[in-house]
Amino acid sequence: MIKVNNLVKVFSGRGKPIRAVDNVSTQVSKGEVVVIIGPSGSGKSTFLRCLNGLEAFDDGQVIIDGVDLGDSKTNINIVL
Repeated sequence: MIKVNNLVKVFSGRGKPIRAVDNVSTQVSKGEVVVIIGPSGSGKSTFLRCLNGLEAFDDGQVIIDGVDLGDSKTNINIVL
């Protein structure tokens, strides 16, 4: 199961900060199929990168199979 609670990701660069993911909450059960759609630049890829650990999020909580990705003790490994 995937649980997302009030996920926030802000990009701060030159100029005004961009809130790419703004308080997103959802729950996905095992075996459930989910589609994420939206226009270019709406935060779809950033949201997924936060879920798979490739992008650190600024606020909120992501729990995958009982493991809190915001916990500093969580190890994430990716094989390419």
